[in-house]
Amino acid sequence: ASLEEKYLSPLTIENYRRIKESVLERGIKLVSVQYPLRKLEPLKNMLGEEGGVVFVDNEKTFKEAVKNESYEQYFVDNFAGDFGHFSTYGNKLIAENIADAIITNFFN
Repeated sequence: ASLEEKYLSPLTIENYRRIKESVLERGIKLVSVQYPLRKLEPLKNMLGEEGGVVFVDNEKTFKEAVKNESYEQYFVDNFAGDFGHFSTYGNKLIAENIADAIITNFFN
């Protein structure tokens, strides 16, 4: 398990799984969004990769954006250690990532 996974609370994992079950029981797909700059695998490991869950990977797009611009362009602080609260540009980038995942998985 990754360092990130080792520090996930069992209660957090259980709550995520309950949310997933509740959404899927209603016949709705779950759109699960990973934190920026973090790997998608821990989220996939927690929720499983069977059908009904659409995962939004924010690691690659945010790493590229920060590399090409600056960290401060996308985040106003560093509260989580490896990412922080979004700036206007960060909000726009994560919204675009989510919209792309929804369009790709629901409308194509």
